[in-house]
Order: sequence, then C-alpha cells, then structure tokens
Amino acid sequence: MSVRILVVDDEILLERLINQLFRKKIQAKEYQFTFARNGIEAFEKLEQATPKINLILADINMPGMDGLTLIKKLNERNIEIRVVIVSAYGDLQNRRVAMNEGVFGFLSKPIDFQELEATINRALALSVEQ
Repeated sequence: MSVRILVVDDEILLERLINQLFRKKIQAKEYQFTFARNGIEAFEKLEQATPKINLILADINMPGMDGLTLIKKLNERNIEIRVVIVSAYGDLQNRRVAMNEGVFGFLSKPIDFQELEATINRALALSVEQ
C-alpha cells in the first residue's frame, strides 16, 4: 500500500518538482501525492481521502487558509496527522508558532530535496512505530 502525502501549497511549480523528485517512488506505488492549493482545499482532500492521508507538507503563505491556520484547525478537530512546514517564511516567529502547534518539522525554501526526503522518511517511520 502506498504512503499518502498531501502537499498544500499554492505554487504549481512545486507539484511538478515533487512529482519529478519522487517519480521512482510514485511509479513503484510507494508514495501517492495529493495536492491542494490552500488549507480549505486541504480539508476537502482529507475528508475525501480513502485510505487516509499519512503526512501533510504545507506552506505557510497561501490564499484562503494559510498553513498555520490549517495546523490550528487540525488540532481543534483532533485530526492526528504529522505536518511538515515547507516555507519561504522561515523566520523565528513562524517557526515558533508552528512548533507550538505541534508540527513535526520545518523546512525552508528553496527546498533542499535531500533534506525533504529525509524528513519525510523520519516522519513516516515514527508514524509506523506508533
């Protein structure tokens, strides 16, 4: 069964980059990516997902519902899912807010794809152990 990862970012280029970077894992059915352009769309994707989403990669700055609000709403609704923030807004205040809301990790853009893959692997390994 594939690991299901929801990428929440309004940058269309990121979707292409993710699909290119993980093409072998996608072709091998190890990873299945779903994409949403903001937090509102992310909730729709979470509700529709069968089987459930295993991990969320989310930007902070997006129209509609930003990434920090998404995390807060996930917590309010008691939706337990690991979230990794991937954002150009990596200032200390945003990192502090995200970490206080319980995110698993915080990666800065431009994305270091080796770091991204390592963070995904750590998040998924911990999810399996629990």
